[in-house]
Amino acid sequence: MFAYIIRRLVYGIVTLFALSLVVFVLIQFSGGTPLDRLKLNPRMQPVIAQLTEQWGLDKPWYEQYFIWLKNFVTPIDVPSEPGLTVVLFGKLGIRSWVAVAAGVVAIGYSVATFFIRVKANWWRTFRAFSIIGVWVAAFWIAKSRVVFALNWGESFRGDGAVWDNVFGAAGNTFRLGLTALAIALILGIPLGIYQAIKQYSFFDQMGTMLSFITFSTPIFIIGVMLQLILAYQLERWTGVKVFYVAGMTSSGYAELERGLFGLPSLAQWGDVIQHLTLPALSIAAISMAGYSRFQRASMLEVMHSDYLRTAKAKGLPRRTIIVKHALRNALIPIVTLVSLDIAFIIGGAIITESIFGWPGVGRLYIGAINAIDYPTIMAVVMAIGAGVVVMNIVADILYGVLDPRVRYD
Repeated sequence: MFAYIIRRLVYGIVTLFALSLVVFVLIQFSGGTPLDRLKLNPRMQPVIAQLTEQWGLDKPWYEQYFIWLKNFVTPIDVPSEPGLTVVLFGKLGIRSWVAVAAGVVAIGYSVATFFIRVKANWWRTFRAFSIIGVWVAAFWIAKSRVVFALNWGESFRGDGAVWDNVFGAAGNTFRLGLTALAIALILGIPLGIYQAIKQYSFFDQMGTMLSFITFSTPIFIIGVMLQLILAYQLERWTGVKVFYVAGMTSSGYAELERGLFGLPSLAQWGDVIQHLTLPALSIAAISMAGYSRFQRASMLEVMHSDYLRTAKAKGLPRRTIIVKHALRNALIPIVTLVSLDIAFIIGGAIITESIFGWPGVGRLYIGAINAIDYPTIMAVVMAIGAGVVVMNIVADILYGVLDPRVRYD
């Protein structure tokens, strides 16, 4: 397994390198430069000459590419935060000594338990307690302030460092994308299972028709329809503003009372949900239609297999047959679909964020394309590409978890 993951990571790095080269060449030869808007003013010629030299636009495209590639993977020095400092490709500032203490205790507990029970079953014990280290690492990252940056350059639009811009907006896009993915999985998979169980019923026929209609509808039409029906018309019928059509929070969000320990209060959670629901539904609708169709087809294929007939002949309860035996194997195509759907969700967010005024990577990407902002365009594309590579590796690992017949030797 470890060798397989390393091999896939190497292939992934090669894929990302090829992706960066293709995208950079396409941008270079697409026509236009970041300075086109300045060329309309004859008085800006000295500024244009200065920026051309500063940004390296006077060099051949291959020199520009290798300069960008070198900077893209180069860490930059950032001031460390008070607390424990670990030097690893830069400075990692960690202010939470509670996380450090929890890590020390967990490691000591794991080591002690390992040596105490090593005679019983050392490998199973080691594997079980090593999971503690994963949770501690996750807690450490979540509770700490991480200061780390790569030299992704400065935005040609004058917005500052590309690294700060992308990761400043990434949290908002993840909030939107993960919510949409959760909605699609929670609704789409049970819908597909029920359609397979009730094959050719009225519910199955209606679900099939709605899935085809939703899947063939452009995402911007779904977003506008949700705005008209669930925002404007619903407010008109009820007299209560249930959902918002723009922004991530209301203008008075900061004035709302905070909850315990400084956490968001119920009023603040409600305000975020009111803004988040419509854009998340617009992205989830198409994914949900696809998940339900794939899950239905996969369940029907598994339910007509020989081992399911054997389970029925043995008299096992119908629920056990469906949940324990059929569903596990039927989820394998969904794992593939979800891993590939990450890029689609980000792509859908690009359009949806523009429709709903959501301050995420999508709006940043659209603005960068309009301004021909090379560094920002390349950063967003490479971030999406890295996400797709990682999710494909995760999907391959999950194949082995769901199907014991899968081997990585």
